Amino acid sequence: MNSDRDDRQQILGDLLTWVRQNESAGMEWFLDEGPAAAARETKAADPFDELCTLFVARILPLIENQPARQAQVLSAADKVTALAALREEVMPCTACQLHQDRNTTVFGAGSPDADVVFVGEAPGRDEDLQGEPFVGRSGQLLTKILTAIGYDRDEVFICNILKCRPPNNRDPQPAEVAACEPFLKRQLDILNPRVICCLGRVAAQTLLGTDASLKRLRETVHFYEGIPVMATYHPAALLRNPSWKRETWNDVRKMRALVEALKQGES
Repeated sequence: MNSDRDDRQQILGDLLTWVRQNESAGMEWFLDEGPAAAARETKAADPFDELCTLFVARILPLIENQPARQAQVLSAADKVTALAALREEVMPCTACQLHQDRNTTVFGAGSPDADVVFVGEAPGRDEDLQGEPFVGRSGQLLTKILTAIGYDRDEVFICNILKCRPPNNRDPQPAEVAACEPFLKRQLDILNPRVICCLGRVAAQTLLGTDASLKRLRETVHFYEGIPVMATYHPAALLRNPSWKRETWNDVRKMRALVEALKQGES
């Protein structure tokens, strides 16, 4: 028991050092828009190292107390093969009515060995045309967010709950979710990420089967099939409400700190 506590303290100490080294990196992404941008640019970064450490210290025991996840651990090569086979199955899917008006299905993209899977609600117009997730204005902002926490897009995996665009970008309907969620579950089983990050209220509520507000969902870690889940604002919401960028910046830094702690705990 003492050994576990000592190991956790060592992880938290290493994490604190990592956060301090990275706390000011990439801040410009949330300073590039909004009426108060010029004023914010003159201020130093808010200290966030202790908050990240306290958050991780609170969350690690929750993760440790979860039942062992029954997932087959695949090699990187096997993941590539399995994802390719699943993609071939998803592309011609006609399980719900959305296939009638789509240009293409949007399977998802990124690293098969990703530590984090980002999950949105559904493809939009640009994604439907290009067959790739988050490629419009919100996708460009997501790329900035990833860069700010030290990720390239090809280091994470990005997908949606639905693989086809709903008309007028409306929220997913229950029958559509029921048809598409098995594909998402199989994606996550193959990827076996350390953390899932839900982008937006709809994605988080749908994945977790809850009607809790995004504010409440952002406060702690949840679990999907044994995988830790965190939630933050959808990039499209940030384009409409730039004042939410600071909260998103805090969310993703806590998420990245948790990923680093989990990696250290496995080493």
